[in-house]
Amino acid sequence: RSGISGPPPLGPTEFEGAIKQALVVDVRSVSDYAAGHVPGSLSNPLRSSFPVWLGWLVPPQVPLAFVTEDVRIGKVVEEALLVGYEIFAGWLAGGMSAWEHDRKPIARSKVVDPSEATRSLLRGAIALDVREPSEVAAGGIPGARHIPLGELAERADELPKTAPILAYCGQGERASSAISVLERAGFRDLSILPGGFGAWKESQSPATDAPS
Repeated sequence: RSGISGPPPLGPTEFEGAIKQALVVDVRSVSDYAAGHVPGSLSNPLRSSFPVWLGWLVPPQVPLAFVTEDVRIGKVVEEALLVGYEIFAGWLAGGMSAWEHDRKPIARSKVVDPSEATRSLLRGAIALDVREPSEVAAGGIPGARHIPLGELAERADELPKTAPILAYCGQGERASSAISVLERAGFRDLSILPGGFGAWKESQSPATDAPS
C-alpha cells in the first residue's frame, strides 16, 4: 500500500525509546521467546494464524514494534497490513542478542515437558487452557481453568497472581501468547507446555474426556 512506511531497523537504545509509545510484537518461536524477550512484549509466533491473533489481541491504531530474529520483516509487515495495522515504530536490529549485549532488561518464561508439567501441577500450579470451547470439549488436563486466548486480557483477574500458571493450547503458540498477555498484567511465574494437550495426552498422563 502506498503511503505506508515500513518499520525502520533500530538499535537496542533506539528501540527502547520507540517502544515507550508502541507495543512490541515478538514473532519468534515459542522457545526463543521463552528463553529471553523484551519485558511486556506480545508473543505471536509468525504462522498462518498470525494476522488473526494480531487482530484479536492488539487494539486498532496501536503502533507496533517487532522482534523478528530470522524472520523477514517484510513478511511480518504484510501480515500486519492484512488486518489493518499500518503504524510501525521499528524492528530490533540485531535481535535479542544485541538487546542482551547492551544490557537491556530481559524477561524469561519456562518451557516444560509433560512430566515437568505434572510435577508443577502437583505442587500447586494452575493449568490454564486457552483453547476454544470446541477443542476443550474433546478433553483437557484435569482441573484446568478454561479462558480462551481472545478473552484472556479481559479475564486475567480470574486467575490468582500468587500461584504458578501453566498455559497450554493445541500446539504451543497460543499458550506463548497467553503467558505474554499475563506477563503484561503483572503475573510472573509462567510456564508453557509445548505440544499442548496432545503432548500431555501422549505422555499418558490422565486426561478428562468429554461425556459422550
